Amino acid sequence: MVETQEEEKVYNWDVMEIGHTATPLTVEVTKERIANYAKSVRDDNPIFFDEAAAKAAGFDGIVAPPTMLYVYSPMRRAEIMNGLGYVSPEQSKESRSTPFAGTEVMFQGVPVLEGDTITSQPTVDRKWESSSGNRFVSFRIVATNQRGEKVVEYLYNVIWEYAQGQKSRNG
Repeated sequence: MVETQEEEKVYNWDVMEIGHTATPLTVEVTKERIANYAKSVRDDNPIFFDEAAAKAAGFDGIVAPPTMLYVYSPMRRAEIMNGLGYVSPEQSKESRSTPFAGTEVMFQGVPVLEGDTITSQPTVDRKWESSSGNRFVSFRIVATNQRGEKVVEYLYNVIWEYAQGQKSRNG
């Protein structure tokens, strides 16, 4: 019997299209998740632990810290690629990184509270090449609560490829 090895399909610049997306993800925001997150980032603000304190601060209940958005609406770029039948550069046999280059968060003025159910979806939003030849990709993540209210939208930017002749950080 002859074994054939299927060639690995790696998601690359030429395959990438604006609008590629992953399936929505729904996360329940619990009191425990909020408390664990706040403790992990060493934020002891009582609005993240105590309902009375949160209500005294004008919230309807225990509120999630702003940066918890990365927990209840994670980026999930590999899921975009995997859903299209590809592996991400990081998952490939010849693994290479696509380093984080920055983020832009647009809070919507709707607090995320204990008991909320947040549904988010990542999408390839933009790809561009800098004047030096580096290639960048922006992923847009939009998150809504159980009432359909947008709670946050953010852009997660990565360096997709370094220009020819430039060395990557892990190279």
